[in-house]
Amino acid sequence: MKKNIVKRILAAAMAGTMAVGMLTGCGSKEKETAVKEEQGDKPDTWIADRTIKVQVYVDDIGSTLPEDFNNTPTMKKITELTGIKLDVRYTPGDSDAKVLASQLASGTIPDVIVTYLDNSTRPEFPLLLKAAKEDMFADVSDYMKNSQVYSKYYEDGYLPKDTHDNIVFRDDLDGVYLWQMGIDEKDTSLEYIPEQEYKGGLYIQKRIVDALGIDPTAINTQEQFYDLLVKIKEGGFKDDNGNDVYPLGPKYWGGSVDSLKNIVPGFRWGVSDGYNVDKSGNVRHEAEEDSIYDEINYVRKLLDEGLMNPEFFTMDMTRAQEVSKNHNSAIIADVHNYEDIIYSNDDWVPLGPLNDIQGNNKIVTNGKTGRGCMAISSEAENPEEIFRFFDWLSTKEGQMIAQYGAEGVSYDLVDGKPVLKEEVLEKLNEGDTDYLINKVGAAFGGVGNYFFKFVLTNINDLENFGESRPGAGSSKTFERSVQIAKDYPVEKKLVEGLNATAYLSAPELSSVKTQLDLLDWNEVLVQAFYAKSDKEVKQIIESFREQLKAAGVEQFEDYVSDIYKNDKEAVNFYS
Repeated sequence: MKKNIVKRILAAAMAGTMAVGMLTGCGSKEKETAVKEEQGDKPDTWIADRTIKVQVYVDDIGSTLPEDFNNTPTMKKITELTGIKLDVRYTPGDSDAKVLASQLASGTIPDVIVTYLDNSTRPEFPLLLKAAKEDMFADVSDYMKNSQVYSKYYEDGYLPKDTHDNIVFRDDLDGVYLWQMGIDEKDTSLEYIPEQEYKGGLYIQKRIVDALGIDPTAINTQEQFYDLLVKIKEGGFKDDNGNDVYPLGPKYWGGSVDSLKNIVPGFRWGVSDGYNVDKSGNVRHEAEEDSIYDEINYVRKLLDEGLMNPEFFTMDMTRAQEVSKNHNSAIIADVHNYEDIIYSNDDWVPLGPLNDIQGNNKIVTNGKTGRGCMAISSEAENPEEIFRFFDWLSTKEGQMIAQYGAEGVSYDLVDGKPVLKEEVLEKLNEGDTDYLINKVGAAFGGVGNYFFKFVLTNINDLENFGESRPGAGSSKTFERSVQIAKDYPVEKKLVEGLNATAYLSAPELSSVKTQLDLLDWNEVLVQAFYAKSDKEVKQIIESFREQLKAAGVEQFEDYVSDIYKNDKEAVNFYS
């Protein structure tokens, strides 16, 4: 129990002892009556007439804060219902994690903090855990147990394993001091729901599909993919400027090694941030396996034969989007159905996906996940009011206001579901974020005031609001996005656990992490792809293997091996 909370409890106990004779048997009723009298004719959702100060360490929130947060229609409605106003602050810096570390160290946090935290191995977590153990945060376990929404966190199987065991209900903490948001009400991770799917990966020009008479979904192996690239090159296809197309172009957002997951998944042995478990049950980096040469040789072949844009790994985003939009790339290595190049016309269709090392092309999902972390300062006045506010915000009523704004102002209810007003829908379709943020102040699925998207939990937009994101049901903009997802479905497979490298954050691996962080495997791969000879490729890989060993990779691999042997759901390995 934390020092400040202990003081409050002792003071309350002394006061309670003095008044016990008068309050025995009727204390709870009198308290209930007092609350009702205080509320008067205020709504049942009323919490308190106060301002909650919030410090966020999320740059996406910082860049979308309204100029006058409490005077947006959305926040006015929230204040009308709860009495709460918000003072949301964001402090720029070298990184959000560094700003968090600095402010925690100085003890300058306000009532609430909100930060990135996808899982317990992000760099923010050791800072948060240390602060929790040093009496900086309030214990909200009693509030959580009796809450409208967050009480679900106590239900078996509701929280992801990492969220439950390592963040919210830790054995080394005597209460709940940190909690994740962004938890789905139902686990739909293995369901394919077109209205919610970001259909990413390879996309091919429709005119080329028609000219070659192929079924793009039937291209599933590395051999079939190579043969297709050859056919495209031999087909003499031209781009919008009359130049020969490159059969394979870079991903839409710029050249990058990470698009290898789409073009050579059949050779990708290191499925978990470059690591996997071998047949003997030992964790190894893909560079230590000779199968890495199969991947390198395949990519080198594509480059040597002119089947891949020579700047595939190095092109900046502006040029990558240019070569995609002018159809210089026959195939885009990675894009998704919610980019305008895809949904605004029918020039492109999904290709594949290609089979992975297991021989299937199912999408890997890690199950239910969380997003972000919140904590209330132990110095905050009436922390229960603060917790009650964020709990209310995640009720269906609170989420509707947070996402859509105020009823009658930015949306109307039709058959119990929110429908955006014409002007708001028009601004949403136009991408007028200034209007969405400052004139409405709602989240709109994250394209508006992102704060109100980030701090919600118990998410079930389709069931609650009839659409996957505000405006999706009444907007024509994303019709093709959904249609593509319907026309090109894929199966999913569950591979539970965190990426192997997440466990580098363990205290006993700090020196190993420092050394491994200095190594850039992606850069080494690019050097190997562009090497002048097979001999040079071997030298590059052998040199990196030595660097891995010198950095202490074996200690890390042994550590992760032990974790995996004890719990197969802890690391997302598959072979």
